[in-house]
Amino acid sequence: MAPAVRLAKEVGVSTPTAISWLDKMREDNVFRGVKANLRVHDLGLEIYDFLLEVSSFEALERIERFCEIHPYTLYRARVYGGNHRGILIQFRQPHTTFPHLQTALEVMKREGLVTSIRELPTLRSIYGSTHTTPLLEAWDPERMVWVFDWQSWWRTEPDLGTRETSSVTDNRKESHLLDLDYLDAQILQAFTSDARRKNIDIIRSIGLDPQEGSIQQKVSKKIKRLKAAIESYRVFINWTFFDVYNTPMIIARADSETTDRLIAKLKEGEFPFSSSIRKTTEGFVWFARLPSAHFSELVSLVWRIADSYELLIMDYRHSQTYGLWAETLDKESEGWKTGREFCLEKPLKEIGLDL
Repeated sequence: MAPAVRLAKEVGVSTPTAISWLDKMREDNVFRGVKANLRVHDLGLEIYDFLLEVSSFEALERIERFCEIHPYTLYRARVYGGNHRGILIQFRQPHTTFPHLQTALEVMKREGLVTSIRELPTLRSIYGSTHTTPLLEAWDPERMVWVFDWQSWWRTEPDLGTRETSSVTDNRKESHLLDLDYLDAQILQAFTSDARRKNIDIIRSIGLDPQEGSIQQKVSKKIKRLKAAIESYRVFINWTFFDVYNTPMIIARADSETTDRLIAKLKEGEFPFSSSIRKTTEGFVWFARLPSAHFSELVSLVWRIADSYELLIMDYRHSQTYGLWAETLDKESEGWKTGREFCLEKPLKEIGLDL
């Protein structure tokens, strides 16, 4: 998100060199843009995650089509392994539409597309969850390998501070619900599709003329206000360039002490790979993206510390992230659309299902 002159200073090269590197990496698809992660609760939305086991490949493709049509889809990815040939889906929607989502999944099960439905904990720190981001200092460009000692990492005790989590009550006190109009929603849609665009490009992307009246000042003022709804920015890197292409998802049964210790270790910031972990009533769900050698180390660690586990593989190449869709905000009421037809009947109809 920083200007090229700052990026150049960070890595010790000239600004023209930094710009040429960025252009070359973009052309080669080393990275695929920067998107904004929203503070969904400040927008009056909730996130829901489901792991579905599907009955066939044709059923999988129909559910992916459902995700394309559903107005509040956030993410989908194919999942392989054991009996769980299926799909992980995530929705970002008003809580009042959750019954519609439950009904849609039950209809899929009734019609034979889905054989089992498993809701996963939301990836939020107040529920004991956390995530890690890649540490490029662990990448050895000379040998083209990642350097990380799993045994010494697990052997050391986690810092006491990493065991502390916020309460749901405290988190809600920090949440500030933003009033939105349709133009706000259009700007948020632009942020979640490409956050690096200049204001004038955002104005054009939402169908407005930047030379018309005071539109630039109006949009700039809104952008400044809406940045309060952005939690972080995420650059989408093609990790195959760094030998990172294994994407295990482990659902483990483990005692609470072991689970808390693992989460605390990941919170320390020393784990060098992209991952997320969710605490469950029976243990944890751990997703990571890492190279082959470290894939075996991760599974060995889980085998040692968990009572039992399911090993699944996420299909990163067939995954899809969805930005916020401005059309989900009603222009007249300036509230999120929650109607049965909009959230349930239309998406089901598109894949040939009826209630």
